[in-house]
Amino acid sequence: MTVNLKRLAGWALIIGTIVAAFGYLAANLLAPGSGDEVFRYHLWPLFEGIAIGGNVIIVLGLPVILTFAGRAPKLHIVGYVGIAAALLMLDIGEGVIEAFVKPYLVDHGGIPTDEPTGFTIFGGVALLSLVVGAICLGIAVLRARALPWWIGVALIVSCLLGALGLPGAWFILPDDVFFAVLFAIGVYAVRDRSEVATSNVVEPAAV
Repeated sequence: MTVNLKRLAGWALIIGTIVAAFGYLAANLLAPGSGDEVFRYHLWPLFEGIAIGGNVIIVLGLPVILTFAGRAPKLHIVGYVGIAAALLMLDIGEGVIEAFVKPYLVDHGGIPTDEPTGFTIFGGVALLSLVVGAICLGIAVLRARALPWWIGVALIVSCLLGALGLPGAWFILPDDVFFAVLFAIGVYAVRDRSEVATSNVVEPAAV
């Protein structure tokens, strides 16, 4: 019996995106108020923690992107590295601060208005990785033609929407588009029948 790692990674993307999207939507739509007030919502750490868990699962399944490289392997690698770095730095690293540190600070002296210089650089590198990774992967998908063209377009659109800085609850729309793309990639990985999940070999009887 052999395990089909491609399908397993595809399921990780599907489950991870559902869990992460639920966590972010619940936290941002149910939390009352705006700005730093959202960190006083008693369920904020729970929902953000769920989102972080979903992102960890996504990172585990993300290498499946490379199996669709086709005619654009280098762009796929750049896209994968950029997106993986952004997920680790923003959604997981900074997500821990958003989920557990800021809710504590808001009731213990308040959240500092000026972020440390190192943290600003950290965020800038993460955002640059996300932009470069998403655009390169979007172009790679369009060139490789191993996945539907709209997946590549949606990746690029998610970056453009993020750059617009949408107001209010709309600011999570780029993340939702991005998660929808990863969900779709996971579905195509799971549906791929080019590899067999289990193999049973029957030896011919000796005559």
